[in-house]
Amino acid sequence: MADTPLSQTAAKKRLVITGMGHYFPPEVLTNEFFEGLDIGAKADWTYERVGIRQRHSVLTAEDIRQLRYGLTTRQELVDAGRVATMAEMCKEPWQLALSRSEHGQESPAIDLVISGTSVPDWDIPANACSIAAGLGLECTAFDVNSACSSFVVDLHAARGLMLSEMASSVAIFNAERYSTRLDFTDRGSCMLFGDGAAATLLSSHREAHGLELIDTIVESSPSGFQSVRMAEGGLFTQNGAAVQRFAVTKTVAITRQLLARHDLVANDLAYFVSHQANYRMLTSACDKLGITPEQHLHNVELRGNQGAAGAPSVLSANWDRFKVGDLIAVAVVGSGLTWGAALFKRV
Repeated sequence: MADTPLSQTAAKKRLVITGMGHYFPPEVLTNEFFEGLDIGAKADWTYERVGIRQRHSVLTAEDIRQLRYGLTTRQELVDAGRVATMAEMCKEPWQLALSRSEHGQESPAIDLVISGTSVPDWDIPANACSIAAGLGLECTAFDVNSACSSFVVDLHAARGLMLSEMASSVAIFNAERYSTRLDFTDRGSCMLFGDGAAATLLSSHREAHGLELIDTIVESSPSGFQSVRMAEGGLFTQNGAAVQRFAVTKTVAITRQLLARHDLVANDLAYFVSHQANYRMLTSACDKLGITPEQHLHNVELRGNQGAAGAPSVLSANWDRFKVGDLIAVAVVGSGLTWGAALFKRV
């Protein structure tokens, strides 16, 4: 679903991310922890295979041990109040996003809240409503979920609404708690993921400063919908080898497409951020794109695959690094199969 290039939309409206925030739960799970679960995942093997050293979880290490040996269930942990809600996870990133914007700690008038997550609190209502209620935001709220691609898909939806003047100030939340839906006997997936949350404040105010949203692209191949899935009430499953090939191929292709739409090459970018699936995948994609280590921003080594929260958490963590005029490209991939890209300019 390609959108029109900057040259055709600039006259309509200027959209700027005025603030971003991120959050990681305090519990840190190292590769050594997973080695101790007796699932055949040696600490060195894990790092060599995926380039991840540790990740964060809303669950404690003991909770995970209990899950691994079938001594408790996810629902029992939820019922006992041991799983942070998405609204709770979004409070800290929202305050950080506000503090970085021109609003300071005072919340602006928000027209719309969009939530994109792989592991929601609710089937109904929309999780955006529970997040908005938790933050005291009384406005239109709905979910736009495309799993790990949700950040760019959320931006894509918000951009369309804002360019058509149906919204002027949008808050986007991407909170993920994969650790509550993993099979902790499966070494092929359980040590890949980490939990986290990100908040993004997008404004159409003419004088706004931050990351101007230049362009978004979203594409899908629904025939691959079974490649990465989480059935209702079930655990995460994927065809790992096929998904990694898809992720690298589509990351490279859509980044090239994004750059070509604006007559850019890799060297024109100040920074590049991809879906934080695993570090080996990221370096492979960067090598094919000609992205240098100095251009490549990432956090997967210490945070794991945070789903939809991964790319925005990288942007947020590097917020103060960006200088006026910097061009930043973001590329994401996710189940669906869906992939997308966004181009920003620091203004």
